Amino acid sequence: MRLFLSAIALAVATATLLVGCNTGNGVVTVASTKSNVRIVNLIPNAGAPLVVTLDDEPFASGVAFQSLSTYQSIKAGVHTFRAFVTGAPTNVIATGVATLGEANYSYLMYGPITAPVARIYDDTFSDPGANNFNVRVINAAAGIGLVDVYLTAAGADLNRVAPSVSGVEYAAVVSPFTTLPVGNLQLRVTPAGSKEVIYDSPPFNYQERAAYDIVVYTRGSANLVNVALLSIDGAGTGTIIDSLLSQFKVVNASTVASPLNVFFDGVLRLSNIPIAGATGYQRTTAGQHTLRVEATATPGATLLTYSPILLPAMDASIILEGPAGSLQAVLLPDNNLPPGPGNARVRVVNATADVAAIDVFVNFSKQISALPQNSGAYSLELTADAVTGTAFQFSFNVAGSAQTLLTLPAVTLVATKTYTLYIVGPATALKAGLTQDN
Repeated sequence: MRLFLSAIALAVATATLLVGCNTGNGVVTVASTKSNVRIVNLIPNAGAPLVVTLDDEPFASGVAFQSLSTYQSIKAGVHTFRAFVTGAPTNVIATGVATLGEANYSYLMYGPITAPVARIYDDTFSDPGANNFNVRVINAAAGIGLVDVYLTAAGADLNRVAPSVSGVEYAAVVSPFTTLPVGNLQLRVTPAGSKEVIYDSPPFNYQERAAYDIVVYTRGSANLVNVALLSIDGAGTGTIIDSLLSQFKVVNASTVASPLNVFFDGVLRLSNIPIAGATGYQRTTAGQHTLRVEATATPGATLLTYSPILLPAMDASIILEGPAGSLQAVLLPDNNLPPGPGNARVRVVNATADVAAIDVFVNFSKQISALPQNSGAYSLELTADAVTGTAFQFSFNVAGSAQTLLTLPAVTLVATKTYTLYIVGPATALKAGLTQDN
């Protein structure tokens, strides 16, 4: 089905671009007619790189997620930027802008593909003075809410300090720069008014008299965020500073007779996970970890040892499958971005023991064809009530046949929420587990 990206217009006050200035010696100078713009793509689920045009002329192509370009020169004046998903030229974000001569700008695209935001930010700043630097926070993290940002000495107790910048709203008109003392500082982000860390970074050396945009964005997590640090310098350099945090949940899709216990890096972390049961998300550090699985009926007997790599600022599902004698694990990335307006999103995962592919019907209409085992790439957006939710019938057939293996007569989904529906067990006794992921 074709995606349509709604046009988003940004009203920018038009200014005089050619300014005559009398130097006092009878000489009139003319201001520059050139501006500088960089392109930043922080839309995590476009499915392909973007093509950006300026006044319908090519400007940047192959702009992948987390791409940060340097400044490029354009004529000062009134322009229209458009961003297309590669291969789908009718899907466009359009932004009207007005740029001044000798000024630098950052054109940021962010949010989910169903409700993208595109804005241009004026990078003009005043000298912060000796031993200081300037910082501005842009909240580009859809679904996270207002955020506080802390820049502290490494390891500082957040309970003893106030935020460096507080209460930054998603897609808000950006606030003025904040001036802070230079240093090798640890950057942390929390929900506004909370001390719960949803982003953590190694220390970074912020330079004297420099200015930075801290762009808080989502890679798809329900709770965690990442940061793009944009230097406001002559070139317009920037870098992605990946979070030290990640999240995972465990789903028991096995055919082991008793519930499962999971040891995480040697410590019992999750216990008594029933068949078709799923845990809540577990916060941990990004990187490689070791899970060891036991059946509650046979404590001390290891059924599986598994060492997944958990990615920064990402949510993942670890699905345990198979019988006790050959238990295995599958790691799936989770997309917990907000669904489109008025919709609930539900991802269906075929975690069955022996059904190679299933067809998924919603209210008797086929919505997914031949969903393969160990796949969670497919998700649906369904119009739902935002208060009481809406009930849907889900049915699951052997792919390409009329053989129905499982019917769920009333699955209630609430608009703005994201869910995963895990189908588990053998074909003769399928079960379903539903989780709300945001």
